[in-house]
Amino acid sequence: MADDDLPDSLEPAHGIPPRPEPPAPPRPKGDLRVVSVIALVTGVVVIAWYLFLVTVSAIAELEGLMWIQIGMWVLAAVSAVCGVLSLNARMARELAAAGFIAGVAAGLLSISVGVATAAEFFG
Repeated sequence: MADDDLPDSLEPAHGIPPRPEPPAPPRPKGDLRVVSVIALVTGVVVIAWYLFLVTVSAIAELEGLMWIQIGMWVLAAVSAVCGVLSLNARMARELAAAGFIAGVAAGLLSISVGVATAAEFFG
């Protein structure tokens, strides 16, 4: 076979249909960044609240904070649930780990400090 029989590689291809585009890749499984961010933000809010509560209650008498305490328990529960859900993340694992740690810390603080302050509020 001579080189003259081969097509010229510099000429545009005529009469050749374009290749079909491959389908778009599916959305990756395990993308739980939103859940991790929710766990992180709510965990930070709960931790900041309990730090505030512990430092200020040593200085002054706090009254009327029962509804805030109940709201913190709800936020701690949301943070703990989202933190546990973050364990299933396959992407953004550092963010998922931070969300899990914040969720667990918020849950533990809510149990330890929250129960003691609840005794003062409801007692």
